[in-house]
Amino acid sequence: MDVLSFFASILTGGATGLLGLVASAGIRILEAREKRRTLELELAHAERLHLLQMEAKNAEWENERLIAELTTARDLRTASYDHDRSYGRCSQWVTNILRLVRPMLTLLLIGLTGFVFFALYSDEDRRRIVEMLVYATTAAIIWWFGSRDLEKGK
Repeated sequence: MDVLSFFASILTGGATGLLGLVASAGIRILEAREKRRTLELELAHAERLHLLQMEAKNAEWENERLIAELTTARDLRTASYDHDRSYGRCSQWVTNILRLVRPMLTLLLIGLTGFVFFALYSDEDRRRIVEMLVYATTAAIIWWFGSRDLEKGK
């Protein structure tokens, strides 16, 4: 074996080893980059799932709030009707008079609002009193006639 061929073997073997080392390092870098990319995709997916879960939870809370509001409104309306029925057995004319209370109050409030609006001369007094009467009138009308619409919708 020739010295030159011996050194050539060493150099080419070393070069091949270096090439293997560089190739291994390159593959590790590519693997690390692919792992990082996979991890980024997994994290983005987890974040999207978390956001979707938050939206679903918010929608659920909103539905629960609406159900609680409807339940409260139903309970208040039922209590109002139960109060009206709590008088027990009475003659028909007493029942008819009791049924006229709300419509009469409503008509009186409408009449009182009109009378005060046209009878008062001071703009400041008119404004303050009319605001209170309009509030009471609209509350009575909406309560009285609004509850009728709710009953028809059942």
